Amino acid sequence: MPTTKKHLIIFFAVTFALKLILAVYFSHLYTSQLPEYKFSTFAVRGGDTSSYLSGMDNLLESGEYFFWNGQQKVHAGRMPFYGAPYFILRLLFSPSNAADFFVLLQIIFDALATVVFARLCYEISRRQSAFWLGWLFYFGCFNLFVTTIVLLPESLSLGFFIFFLFYYHRFWTGGTWKNAVYSSVFLALLTVIKPYFVIIYPLFFLGVWFIRRRNQKIKNSNSLSYFYKTAMLGLPLILLLSPWIVRNALVLGKFVPAQENIWAGYNYSKSHLAFAEFVGAWGGGSIYWDADDAGCYFLIENQSNCHYSIPEYALANGYSREDIERVRQNFLKLQENYSPESDDLTAAEFERLTSIYRTEQPFGYYVGAKFIFLKKLFWHTNNYNLPINQNLKNFSSYQLSFKIIQFVIYALALIFGVWGLAKITIEGKVSGLFILTALVTILFFLELRTSEQRYVSQILPTLLIGLTAFCSDLINLPKSLNAS
Repeated sequence: MPTTKKHLIIFFAVTFALKLILAVYFSHLYTSQLPEYKFSTFAVRGGDTSSYLSGMDNLLESGEYFFWNGQQKVHAGRMPFYGAPYFILRLLFSPSNAADFFVLLQIIFDALATVVFARLCYEISRRQSAFWLGWLFYFGCFNLFVTTIVLLPESLSLGFFIFFLFYYHRFWTGGTWKNAVYSSVFLALLTVIKPYFVIIYPLFFLGVWFIRRRNQKIKNSNSLSYFYKTAMLGLPLILLLSPWIVRNALVLGKFVPAQENIWAGYNYSKSHLAFAEFVGAWGGGSIYWDADDAGCYFLIENQSNCHYSIPEYALANGYSREDIERVRQNFLKLQENYSPESDDLTAAEFERLTSIYRTEQPFGYYVGAKFIFLKKLFWHTNNYNLPINQNLKNFSSYQLSFKIIQFVIYALALIFGVWGLAKITIEGKVSGLFILTALVTILFFLELRTSEQRYVSQILPTLLIGLTAFCSDLINLPKSLNAS
């Protein structure tokens, strides 16, 4: 393990160099196999890239921050924080060059987060093996790493989350207040690019308050002042959001702390939202690109490749499979030829089906569907980001090694990572915040009934900490047996 500042810098440089090589390789795979995703030389666009970055281009060109959703300007869709580095780079470079430099920044930050993650694993277990295992496991998560070349906030959010855990753990073990401040800064940065992580704040505040009580044995008479100081850790988030809130009040004339609505201003019709609610009621996903889920069956974008059929558990006494098919056909026609009247009628039909299912199948709605979504979020091969597919051109059999590594690491994390995380929490080596953060995130997205695995990607680093501790214990087991 690097022990001096010089060695640490060299180790970071090596990590960055290796990741840069991988980034160039994966970018080549993306752009050669899926040219429609190419943004610039190295940068790859995602489905939401325009909503994050076009506002910055519009701000430079017209002085107005918005993105076009296909029907109207959206002034408070995505917050501008992820696009801020791109905006600064655009002051100096063309959109293409600015995107490449932005990707380079994401790779640098990912390399730094990898080293910090390894250091966190060492500080939890106090073994050099934990450092190297932590580095190896996180470096080997190519499915997460690929997001560094994509112009979306996935990569930066993972880095901010790791830094948040790192400094929170240091505060938990040492009680130094500056580490609590640092952790609050990174939690704020995480939240402004991924607003739903505001759900972590109650856990964070409670954790900090209890740590201070534990370390300083606060008397009841002083509890209010310490509560006030703990609450001040929300200041970084307030400082970041305040200009955005003021701007929205001036431009839109209303209070918008994050974004106008949960779907970030996208042009979804009433019937589309009602469709998502209906399929979600019984555990169906609403994303069109999954050929084995309900979204492809109801949405026109992927009809030719769809392999889905309505399952038996989606049916209820108040409607039949034919009723669903009739509403589906109306919805497909609406997507080809929109009219407000048809939209209202189709939305009402979906809402009627949802109401019937909720009434007739309460267990399926409140319990069963959430277990189905739990399976969709976590029961996979951990390869969904990799541009590796036997049906794509330039495929070579050696590329399967990347997919195998992903699957092995993920499977080990699910099995032994959970065990290891629970063990080190019970032993008092790590704060309960680690597990609670994962659980709250899972429960939040189960309640939202989403099947998009990227929303729970922050859980994998937490499980990798448990996996690292588990494997480090195995390595150290012979020494422990000899000592006994």
